Parts: sequence; C-alpha cells; structure tokens
Amino acid sequence: MRPTPFAFPFAFLAFGATACGATSPTAPTPAPEAAPGTTLAVVRSVLAEMADPPGAEGRTLSLVRYTIAPGAKLAPHIHPGVQMASIESGTLSYTIESGTAVIRRAGATDDERLEGPTITKLGPGDSVDEVAGMVHFGANETDRPIVILASLLTVSGEGLSVTVGSTTPP
Repeated sequence: MRPTPFAFPFAFLAFGATACGATSPTAPTPAPEAAPGTTLAVVRSVLAEMADPPGAEGRTLSLVRYTIAPGAKLAPHIHPGVQMASIESGTLSYTIESGTAVIRRAGATDDERLEGPTITKLGPGDSVDEVAGMVHFGANETDRPIVILASLLTVSGEGLSVTVGSTTPP
C-alpha cells in the first residue's frame, strides 16, 4: 500500500487531512501542492488494512506508521474507534484535551491513566491507547523526526482520524 502524505506550508495539521501523491514513508519530501521549499510535516504510511475483520463487521483494522517532522504540531482530533500506538523513536509532546488515555511507559508493568486536560511526554517504548471521542494531539518539539507505529480499529468509511475544534480554552 502507498503512504498517505500530508503537505501544508505550515506545521499545523491533523492526521485526518489528505494530500495527493505518494512519498517515502520515512523521508518527507515536497508534495505537488506544497509551497516551494516546504516539506511534509507528517507522513502516514498504511502498512496493512483489513475491512470487516473477524468479530468486527463494519470496522476497518489498520496498521500504520506515522513519521512526524521536527516542529510539527497536529490539530486536535479523535479516532472513530480505537487506536493503540507505540513510540518507536523520538519524543512526542502529547496533549489530551478531553477523555482518558491509557499509557504504558517503556519497561513498566502497570498502566497509567491520564485524564484531560493534561500534557505529557512519550518516548521510545512508551505506548498509548486512545478510545473514540478522546480529543488529543501531538507535537514534535525536537529537532529529530518521531516515528510512531499504531494499530487502529475504526468505523469503516470514517477515516483513521477526524479533526475537531479545540476543547481547551485559549
């Protein structure tokens, strides 16, 4: 399957946005509609996908790799289902605006429940479970890309994420 690139002339975006054309899943490159000199802030590579998996009719099971460029900040969003993600490399600044995420830190045996609004850092080996309706976003405040591997079980036809308005007061 080909990666789904995201191209914007600025680093504020959501996983749910779309752009045309293929790009390398690990090395962001300019996309056809990107302004000259800009790069993709987030590359979403769908590694595998299955519609109507056993026991989950009307859902789509996806395995995804997200690569988030330095300085990128995602828009608040939800997943129409559940996402389980693990940080492969880099440090993600992770904001929960509303709802509860279940986090397991690298090497830990117990889960940590974080309720929004809150901000935490997720590093290599940390994982997070996000359920439908939980408003959250990530940001790369470092000078190195972040790589996240995720599995999603989402409502078929609704996409992997949906951008929502911020619930945090300005």
